[in-house]
Amino acid sequence: MFILLNLFYETLRLMGFNIAKDDTGAGYSSLSIISEIMPDIIKIDRSVIQNIDKNSVKESMLQGLMLIAREAGSLVVAEGIENEEEASVLKRNNVDLAQGFFYARPAALVKCSI
Repeated sequence: MFILLNLFYETLRLMGFNIAKDDTGAGYSSLSIISEIMPDIIKIDRSVIQNIDKNSVKESMLQGLMLIAREAGSLVVAEGIENEEEASVLKRNNVDLAQGFFYARPAALVKCSI
């Protein structure tokens, strides 16, 4: 099955798509799939990020996920950053991109006419 899945992902890449793995760190299955699909982007789940500044185990988890992501050649996005302290931990650990209420609240899409 993973051979067909890999062929599917490689076909998408040849078409110009990037493959992203969302909710990484939320469960074991998300870790095992990384080695199979080698995603271009790994999105770290909010459950890992929330209160990471107050929990050294969560920061160690982040460091482990960063190591896996670097080995896979993946860009890392952290989601759910709500305060400066969490953002500081991400910066210290060289997370590539971050999103959350700390940076901006969700906004409505603006319809564009061409």
